[in-house]
Amino acid sequence: MDKKKLRKIILAELNELNSEVKKQNEEHLLSQLFQSDYFLKAKTIGLTLSQKIEIDTQPIIEKCQALGKKMVIPRTGPQGKMDFCLYDAATSLETTPFGILEPMSTSPSVDKRQIDLLIVPGVAFSMEGYRIGFGAGFYDRYLADYQGDTVSLALKLQIRNDWTPDSYDIPVKKVFTE
Repeated sequence: MDKKKLRKIILAELNELNSEVKKQNEEHLLSQLFQSDYFLKAKTIGLTLSQKIEIDTQPIIEKCQALGKKMVIPRTGPQGKMDFCLYDAATSLETTPFGILEPMSTSPSVDKRQIDLLIVPGVAFSMEGYRIGFGAGFYDRYLADYQGDTVSLALKLQIRNDWTPDSYDIPVKKVFTE
């Protein structure tokens, strides 16, 4: 199946998902993440401030705070560029034209070599770690030379093997699923 079509199908399914069922499934995914070596050994973790249809990242933020881990969140820029900035209670955020909260353009970026683990968002995933994102290619470009660990969290409905990754797609090392 073509990526655009699959993205549209999965997004529709995510929008229709019962919020209580989603929350229960997310708790299972988060438990797997929190017990993984990827999470336990990471000192600096990159993650997004999730949107309604995405896996809720607030519990990850709270767990990182409780454990004293540093967090970084993405900031998008021109020409499809993305970097990460330190995220804590003092971080000033602005809303992008897509309605996403990101660090202010004046926030200093963190060198990607300092990020131990990236929790990579996506719409659909293969069990081999390939992902279909939201269509802008920010993570594909960022991951091209990122050397740290990468994981994704996916609900069962997001796991699909009826599509073919492109040559530029970079798989994550582990997909946690139900």
